[in-house]
Formats: sequence, C-alpha cells, structure tokens
Amino acid sequence: MSTVHHVGITVSDIERSLDFYADLLGGERLGPWRRSGPRIDAVTGHPGVVVHQAFVRAPEGTTMVELLQYENGSTTVLDPDNGHVGAAHVAITVTGLDAILAGLRERGVEQVSDPIVASEPLAGHRCVYVLDPDRVRVELVEPPVAPARAGS
Repeated sequence: MSTVHHVGITVSDIERSLDFYADLLGGERLGPWRRSGPRIDAVTGHPGVVVHQAFVRAPEGTTMVELLQYENGSTTVLDPDNGHVGAAHVAITVTGLDAILAGLRERGVEQVSDPIVASEPLAGHRCVYVLDPDRVRVELVEPPVAPARAGS
C-alpha cells in the first residue's frame, strides 16, 4: 500500500513559511537544516545549490509539508495559480473553518473566495482556498458534522 509521505513547496523565506504552516497545521516543526554538496546537487539537478529545508508534521499522522528555500537555484518565480498547468496545492483538513479563517484574516492572509460546500467525492465538506506567503494555494477542507444519533 502506498501513502502520501509529504508535499514539498519551494518558498522564498523558510522562516516565514515555517511559521505559516506550523500555525495552520498546529504541527511539529522539524528543522530548518542547510543542505549542500554532491548528493544535494544530484537529487535537485542544480549543481552548487544550497537548500534550506524544514518540515511541518501534522499532529495526527505522518503526513508532512516540506519547505525548501534554494540558494544558487533558479531565479524564476512561478505563478502558482491553480489555473496554470503544473500548479499544485496542499489541502489541509480543519475543524472550525470560520474561526480559522477569521484568525488568518487577522494575520493578513488572503482568502481566494468564500467557502463552498463541495459535491462528490467530498460531498458536504466546506472548502476554501487561502494564499500562503508565496501565494501558493492552500485548500482548507472542513468535513461535515455528523448528525447526532437518537438517544445520544
């Protein structure tokens, strides 16, 4: 069986992004570390690169968000808009979506739209996109509240 181990995001400021994702996930911060040398050159395909790497591990599970800030890498800044081929986003399960959005707005985080109620296969989930510090789309997904059972 295969599972998603982590999602990697290239960022412009590792500390700023680490704060954003650690606050949003409420997870454990791992790193940052400074990586360089022949192994990093080979795995990234960028000879002479220095990579600042950190992870945020979700509190209930093994899934992590990996943050990477490159020195001596490409200087091209991509527009991570979901409408562009090759764009990706991270979807994070949350509880209390309205309160989380209010807190993010207080911190100046931009919300792409108002939440919607999704259709299949996420029927009943409330979903909304916000922008991380580098304008990467982060989808917040709130599962439907299970109806109270009679006699409970």
